Amino acid sequence: MKKIALLLLISCYSLAGLAQAKKVKSPLDGRIYAITLTEEGKKKTPEPIKDDMSFLPANKFKSNYMFQAQFPQADYEYEIDSTTTPITIKFSVESKNADEGRFSWDGTIEGDNITGTVNIRKKGKIIHTYAYTGTHKNKKKVKPAPKVVAPVVVPDSTKAGE
Repeated sequence: MKKIALLLLISCYSLAGLAQAKKVKSPLDGRIYAITLTEEGKKKTPEPIKDDMSFLPANKFKSNYMFQAQFPQADYEYEIDSTTTPITIKFSVESKNADEGRFSWDGTIEGDNITGTVNIRKKGKIIHTYAYTGTHKNKKKVKPAPKVVAPVVVPDSTKAGE
């Protein structure tokens, strides 16, 4: 009886391991974008802000500007539209800090270009709105083809006396 119970227990554990879904790697993982944020809704046009945004593995998002404003890394969600050419990826991120603030990103990636909006809220009120545009920063460069080396002709030493 103990052997049957042990076999059932082992088979349950092995089936549970097989039933777990495999995590799908995000097409954004590892991408870094150089962006320019421009504040909207101000009478005087403020200076644009240069920033880098990164899509880290495990669906994490990071921005230098967001980090400086005391907001932690956050999870991002994305949706792929493969009916367009180039393929369009829409994403959203919301980071919360201890002061009841929210840093929300919405964006669209088409090819190597990115556009979107950022809202910073405090206690439910939007206090800053930015539009941003940018480009893919860390694209893998195409390696140049190796140079063709001309074959070296070595004279045959056995035919030197002829």
